[in-house]
Amino acid sequence: MSIGDLLALMPPHAGAGADVDWDAAERAWGTSFPADYKAFVTHYGIGSIDAFLGVFEPSVDDSGQPAGHMADETSVAQELWEFLAGIPGVAAEPDRILTWATDSAADLLCWLRTDGTPDEWPVLVYSRLADEWRLYDCGMAEFLLRVFRAEFPDSPLSGTSMWGAASPRFLTDQEEARITASGQDPWA
Repeated sequence: MSIGDLLALMPPHAGAGADVDWDAAERAWGTSFPADYKAFVTHYGIGSIDAFLGVFEPSVDDSGQPAGHMADETSVAQELWEFLAGIPGVAAEPDRILTWATDSAADLLCWLRTDGTPDEWPVLVYSRLADEWRLYDCGMAEFLLRVFRAEFPDSPLSGTSMWGAASPRFLTDQEEARITASGQDPWA
C-alpha cells in the first residue's frame, strides 16, 4: 500500500498540496520525515479528512524552532506517553514521539521514532475513548488506507466516521474556509 493507492481512493481537490521547505523543517525538528508523509503533504496539503482528522505540517517559527499544531500536539502526546507509562513492552522515551494528526474525538496520531529510518517508523495512536496507546506496524499512508478499508481488527480511532469510508474526502484548510465563506457547508 502506497501513497499512490491513497491518491486513487481519495483524489486531492484542484489547488491542493503544499510546498514545504523540508530541509528547514528537518533542521528545526532534528529529524527527517517519512517519505509517504512528505508525499501526502505535497499532494494534499494541510487540512482535514472527512471533517474528522486534521493533518499537520512541520511548522517552523522565525527563530528556526518547531512551531504550530504539530509542536503543540507532540508536546501533549509526549506528556501522555509519560503519564500513562506508554505501552507495556515498548521501551521508548517520550521524545521519540512525533504527532502528525489529531481527530475530532481528540485522538493523537503519531509516529514512534524508532532506530530505523523514518519510513520504518510505526504509527502510534492514543485513543481518548479507550484511554490507551496502540502501536500499528505501518506508515501513515498504509494506516489511513487500512482505516478507510476497515482492515484492522477494530477501528484504531475513537470515532468511526472514517472507518470503512468508501469515498473519503480531503480539504485543505484554505479550501474549507473558501467554501464556508461562500455560505456553503464544505462537508455536505
